[in-house]
Amino acid sequence: MFSDRPRVIFNSVSYCVQKCNISQKSFHEIPTPKGDWPLVGHAHLFGPNGPYNAERLSEAVLDLSKKLGAVFKLRLSGTDIIVTVDADDTRTLFRHEGRLPHRPPFPALLHYRQHKFGSIGIVPGNGEDWYKFRAAILPLLRKQIFQAYIDQQKKVAETFVDYIQTNLKENSEGIFTKSLNFVAISVTSPGERFSCLSTSSSKTETKDVMNASIDFMDGLYETLVGLPLWRLYRTQGYQKLETSHQVIHRIVGGRLQDFNARYKQQPEQISMLHPFLTSLFDNPTLEWKDVVMLGMEVFLGGIDATATTLAMTFHYLATNPEIQEQAYREATCDKSPLEMSFMRACIKETLRLSPTAGANSRFLANDANIGGYLIPAGVKSKTCPGEKTKYEVRYVFSIQSLNKITSQCHFLKMFILILYIYIYLIFQTLVSAFSSVSSLNEKYFTEPMKYCPQRWLRESSIAKGHAFASLPFGYGPRMCPGRRLAEQEMVLLLKQVLNKYQLESANSTTEPVGMVYRMNRIPDRPINIYFRERVAQLKESSIRAQQ
Repeated sequence: MFSDRPRVIFNSVSYCVQKCNISQKSFHEIPTPKGDWPLVGHAHLFGPNGPYNAERLSEAVLDLSKKLGAVFKLRLSGTDIIVTVDADDTRTLFRHEGRLPHRPPFPALLHYRQHKFGSIGIVPGNGEDWYKFRAAILPLLRKQIFQAYIDQQKKVAETFVDYIQTNLKENSEGIFTKSLNFVAISVTSPGERFSCLSTSSSKTETKDVMNASIDFMDGLYETLVGLPLWRLYRTQGYQKLETSHQVIHRIVGGRLQDFNARYKQQPEQISMLHPFLTSLFDNPTLEWKDVVMLGMEVFLGGIDATATTLAMTFHYLATNPEIQEQAYREATCDKSPLEMSFMRACIKETLRLSPTAGANSRFLANDANIGGYLIPAGVKSKTCPGEKTKYEVRYVFSIQSLNKITSQCHFLKMFILILYIYIYLIFQTLVSAFSSVSSLNEKYFTEPMKYCPQRWLRESSIAKGHAFASLPFGYGPRMCPGRRLAEQEMVLLLKQVLNKYQLESANSTTEPVGMVYRMNRIPDRPINIYFRERVAQLKESSIRAQQ
């Protein structure tokens, strides 16, 4: 293991430079909107009677940045949130996130997994527990691992094109990119394709797990926003999270168990076809409950955001015929996914204009200069395995002690909960870098509202922009581990679709498609596309695809 001494030296030098910088402003000088109410802070600004819509948070941040500057402060539920739309600040944020980057947890999911399974996974985890899971999933970023799935992903793409053809003949609707990704990610985890792209499929298990994956994202979102009333009783959102998690855990866990049995019988053959899963099976640091949890997270992580990106890429290609034609010419060439530079650029440009993630947020491990302001560390760094941070001690207090103290009095429980939010979390400082805003800034990109994949090509004369202005997959240790696999899947699908169909927009309006917040950002309207067969452009049959 590498020594942490260079990191310590860097942090010490950085700290001294910051302290000696006489132009640096204090934390309390950071601009903040008017209306910091007791307990709720600025939350009312995003309420029913407020000037902003929480579903369009990126637009709200853009407006506030125009009024207050590139860096400003919000207070939500007792937490100071430092918001920045400056790419240089984003770079600073990642350089001060520490060895164990600490981001806001999903408290309801963390609570449920700790009590039900004793294994938390990557998504809600922080600290040493997160690091163990992260190390186990890193093989997904290795070239020899994600490229091992090319043939299986090709078959999924071919199945999707066949499905389009079937619906063309039937003149029906219902091509869902989410169904495609549901099938595509299942070849990676749990290792066996689900068959929801087949019109004759009636497997109860497939339908159950697909519906559960949708309910899971909804439940996760509902328990994340607003007051954490799920701590007092099982709210509708918490019940949805709990029930859907049980369904997915049962089905994915069962398939992983069957797959592991096959691996023991045919280790060489299975390891060649499914190197990622077998790396989990052979990992000595993981218990079986950890393997199932990671398998679940890979499966869930490969559906929602990838489906949205594909749908939006279809939309941008359909509304930009010249760009679609250039992508089609590349699709006709015999190239590997990594060699299809233009289609990869199309995906990258889609994620610049319509990223599925709004911001990257961190509790800083040490003090940092963000936009000329000294931002105090938001969480104490761990030095020893098993040592709890201040944040985790407070969190453990809230989820373990609260029910014991107030088991007979719901009013007292509510009072302590509010007091906890106001007093304990008030000392937490979160920094959120909104790349969904900086990626549309003309300061970083020429003609930022124009769909221009050429800007990402090496030979292009168009400036590519600031390296930290568009980060759809994140950056650093907490970057999306399935990035390469998802990019490969999308390129293979675009190749198959463009080879056979010309895309035309079926939307009734020419207004740009916006993005709204759910668990991930999604289009604010259905994405309607006509798939017209390329065979001499003689066939007039079409199908409207809806996301």
